[in-house]
Amino acid sequence: MTSVIIEQITKLEDLLIFSKAYKEGMIKLNISKLARDLNKDRKTIRKYLNGEVPKQTRERIKYLDEHRDYIVHVLSDKMQSFDYIEHLFNYLKREKGITCSRSTFSRYIRLDEELSSLFKRKKDNSFTMRFETKPGEQAQFDIKEKVQTIMTTGEVIKTYIPTLTMSWSRYNFRALTLDTKTETLLDFLSSAFEHIGGVPKELVIDNLKQFVEKVRVKQNDALFTNAFDEFCKDYGIKPFACMPYRPQTKGKTETQNKVVDQLKNYNGKYNDLIDIHDMLETINKEDNLKISQATKFPRVFLLEKEKGDLMPLPSKEIRQKYHLTLNEVHVSNESLISYRSNKYSVPKKFIGLKVGIVIKRDELHIHYNGKIIAIHKITNNLLNIKKEHNLTYLNNKPKDLDTKIIIDEMRNINYD
Repeated sequence: MTSVIIEQITKLEDLLIFSKAYKEGMIKLNISKLARDLNKDRKTIRKYLNGEVPKQTRERIKYLDEHRDYIVHVLSDKMQSFDYIEHLFNYLKREKGITCSRSTFSRYIRLDEELSSLFKRKKDNSFTMRFETKPGEQAQFDIKEKVQTIMTTGEVIKTYIPTLTMSWSRYNFRALTLDTKTETLLDFLSSAFEHIGGVPKELVIDNLKQFVEKVRVKQNDALFTNAFDEFCKDYGIKPFACMPYRPQTKGKTETQNKVVDQLKNYNGKYNDLIDIHDMLETINKEDNLKISQATKFPRVFLLEKEKGDLMPLPSKEIRQKYHLTLNEVHVSNESLISYRSNKYSVPKKFIGLKVGIVIKRDELHIHYNGKIIAIHKITNNLLNIKKEHNLTYLNNKPKDLDTKIIIDEMRNINYD
């Protein structure tokens, strides 16, 4: 576990994340190695591990003045959206590398009349009682539905972000999907348990129609679908459905769904689906490295301790039947794949690679390394090109060139 922690420490401020665990003797760290890696003396390393941080001065607020114009710019952008002050703070850390504390940043926004008016805060003052669980006992599952992401082309893509939250450690696993079909969600859960390295004893869900045939009206009175019931039996999990209109039963995922709203911060800047995947991974990594307000420890640290209490994964054969069955195809030098003799585009970064395709109703979903990278309507057209894939050989065609001539030319291309 120590090696996992040390990998996360790249600057002095990172030591504060593990300060509580260090002071309580839950972890041991090599002070000399940390001093060498961070190019600081051992005394400074010990101070930060003991939570002794140099006091911030008013200069930290003045320091943000150099970023003020940029803050005005992003808050004025018609596509980008910031619902929470923490999301704006995280965005500035990623894009401009600001080093002040969140409280300093929040105070700077609050005291600036223009910035304060530009920033629209949403407040949720509702109180929810916490139901604490033992390590490895429970996970909660929920979906952030129809998250609108906007591409550089202006195209709006509705995405879905399923989240699995480990109730004790608060560790979160998230993924991006373009639908919420039963097979998609079971594939997500199977991947989530593989990522975490084990299976919790209980799984708390909402009354999703994909999993629940008859909603719960009394304790343990929900009737689950055959597919979900079989999944739970294969994994040895006891499913537990929330009471209708009582989402606070699984408040841990309800709260974590707000984190996903950070995807909207980059609206209008996504080139393709991979950009959205990458940003979600960044957001998820940052979230799991943060100290949880409930536990006062980083989620990734507590997950390492929780793993020993999880049930083992079922056999690879059992797990495999819940992963999407993909047909493997090759991406040509023209960044196209073939399906039923017609051509469909993918981002150019996948030229020469093998991708997986799966048919969902009238759509062709294209995957690479567990991520969906493109989606097309299945048509009878010989060529199906996404504008955002920016295939230059089409852009260079004269505007008055007849479509039939283009198709005839494409027929002559030698596809691998």
